[in-house]
Amino acid sequence: MTDALLRDLVDAARSAPSAHNTQPWAPRIVDGAIELGVAAGRTLPIGDPTGRDTLVGLGAWTEAAAIAAAHAGRRLEVEALPAMRDPEAVVLARRADPVARLTLGDEADDDELWSALGARLTYRGPVQRVPGFLSAVAATVPDGMRLVPIAARDLTRFATLGFADILARRGVAEELAAWLRLSPRHPRYELDGLSDRVLLLPRAAAAAGAPFTRRRRLRDAAAFLARHGGDLVRRTLLEVPVEAAGDAADADHFALVVDSNELSLGSGAELTRVLNSPLGLPAETVFDAGRALMRVWLQAAQQGIAFAPHSEVLDSALAQGELEYRLGLGRRAVPLFVASVGRPVEQSPPRSPRLPG
Repeated sequence: MTDALLRDLVDAARSAPSAHNTQPWAPRIVDGAIELGVAAGRTLPIGDPTGRDTLVGLGAWTEAAAIAAAHAGRRLEVEALPAMRDPEAVVLARRADPVARLTLGDEADDDELWSALGARLTYRGPVQRVPGFLSAVAATVPDGMRLVPIAARDLTRFATLGFADILARRGVAEELAAWLRLSPRHPRYELDGLSDRVLLLPRAAAAAGAPFTRRRRLRDAAAFLARHGGDLVRRTLLEVPVEAAGDAADADHFALVVDSNELSLGSGAELTRVLNSPLGLPAETVFDAGRALMRVWLQAAQQGIAFAPHSEVLDSALAQGELEYRLGLGRRAVPLFVASVGRPVEQSPPRSPRLPG
C-alpha cells in the first residue's frame, strides 16, 4: 500500500517546472521511501554552474509530491541529504547518491493546491495583468523569502543583457540548442526540452532553426556566431537604454529573493564560507525556495495566471548585478528566480511535454 501511494506521488510530481524543461529529478522508491536524486544528462552545467536552477526544480518537484501526499491524507517528511551540497551530484549529476529522502508521516489535511497541479502553466506570449496578484501571494511566502517587484523597463534590460551575456560564453549556445525541439521529427519532441510550440515560434522560423538543433556541425557554427553576436549586443546594451515592449508592460514581473540575514547561517568562518559559496546560500535553502516557488506558481494557476521564467537574468553575473543594484539588494539578499506573470490572452496555451512515469 505504501509503495503504491509513493508511486502516485512520483507520478503527480512530474508536473513540476524545471529550467529548459530538463526535468532533472530521478526518484526511486527504496524501503518505503522516495530517494530523490539528480538524473545524469539532465542538468545544465554550463548555463547553471552553481546548480541553482536544478535545486529550485528539485524543490518544486518535492512540493508537488507533498501536495499530492496531503491530498491522500498523509504528511510528507523531507530530509535533505549530504549530496545536496555536492556539485558532483547536483551540477554534474556524476554521483547517484540521493539529495533528499521523502517519507510518509502522520495524517494531514488536504491541500487546496492539489487541483492546480495539472493546471500550472508556463507561457511566453501576450498576457493580461491581474491587479493585486503579487501582493496577495507575497503574504504566503515563508519567512526569509520575499517577492520583489521589477519594473517592466528594467526587466526588459536585464533579460536582454542577460541573454546576450550568456550567449557570449563558450558552450552556452550549444547547451541551449541541445534542449530545443523545433520540429515534431525531433526524437524527443514529446518528452522534454523547449518545443517550437512552447516557445511560440512561427512555423517558418522553427523549420529554419530545426537543423541547427540536430546536426552537430551546424550547431557549432551557429554557436560561434551567437557568441560573437552576443558579445556585440552585450557591449551595446551597456551604453544604450532599452524600452519595454507592450507585452512586458502588460505583465507583472518579480524576483524571488532570499534574505540570508534572516536565516541561521552560523557566524565567523562558517558564515563567510556560505556567503562566498557559488550559491551564496546553503543548498538546502535554495531547495526550500523551490518549494515556496511551486506554491506561488500553483496559486497563480488557480486564477488562470501563467509564469514566464527569465533564468537568463540570473545565469548572467552582469545582468544579476544590475538587477541587485536596481532593486537595492544588499550582499546578503540573494535572488533565486525571476519571472513575469499574467493571464494568457490565448485560450488554450501549449504545454510542455513530460517524461513518462
